[in-house]
Amino acid sequence: MREIKSVRVGLFVLILLGMINVVLQGIVFGYYEEAPVTSGGTVEGKVSLEGAVPPARIYHLVFSPNIDFCQRISDGKGNRLLREFNVSEKGGFQNVVVSVIGVQRGKPFNVTPILEIEDCRISPFVTPLRNSHTITLRSKDPITHDIQAYSVKNPKEGYTFQMFNKPMPAKTITSKKVKFRKDHFIFRTQCGVHDFMQSWGIAVGNPYFAVTGPRGEFSITNLPPGTYDVIAWHPHMTVQAQRVNVSPNRSVNLNFTFDSSEVKIPEHDLQTGYRLETWLALRNLVPPSVELQGP
Repeated sequence: MREIKSVRVGLFVLILLGMINVVLQGIVFGYYEEAPVTSGGTVEGKVSLEGAVPPARIYHLVFSPNIDFCQRISDGKGNRLLREFNVSEKGGFQNVVVSVIGVQRGKPFNVTPILEIEDCRISPFVTPLRNSHTITLRSKDPITHDIQAYSVKNPKEGYTFQMFNKPMPAKTITSKKVKFRKDHFIFRTQCGVHDFMQSWGIAVGNPYFAVTGPRGEFSITNLPPGTYDVIAWHPHMTVQAQRVNVSPNRSVNLNFTFDSSEVKIPEHDLQTGYRLETWLALRNLVPPSVELQGP
């Protein structure tokens, strides 16, 4: 049975979206208790992106060290593409975090995020995180990276606070504690020497979340019956919210649709030519051995 009250339109959505920041700030330092769930329900559905898929950002390898290694993933012309929007042929939007807000008791809360560093790339692109818990950094690369992590309040405001800065020698593993600053709930990582290496995360206050797969689908199971607000978050989109009523032992279908027209990528991030292009061409770049990137 489907019982959903959409709050994407009207005065109520404005009130709810205005409260999202307050709610998200609360989950960073909120309380959660593990307890048996009786007659739990499921929230499942799909996240879609309407409109033209935003293009990848273009980074010129000549401005970073380790060109010969990092070009293993490139367009074959000396550029690394950062593809932040992955959308299926049917509009399924990948790498969106769908999270149920305000659940204080329920299934075990085991969040053990790992950021993999391989071929000058940080993955996954988005990661749900628990405040005051550890995150593992694992590099498989034979070169040194400088992993910088930031606590962010709002990506569009551009204000960040450095959480940690961890040099990663070749093929090393380390762990760091996630500590969000007050009023912050977004986590951003990048490599200090390879600026095209980027990833994002968001704080979660309970285990009732999911990250959309290649078709944009998600499923959140064993949710205690009740009425909840559910958010859908992507680092470059305005967060969305809907209210859902979860009945005992039932599944509820919940869908979100984002509009690509709100994405504005600066022109300087889309330039294919650059002032040192001639010098790089003289290196006789070999074809990428891991991934040939295209538009």
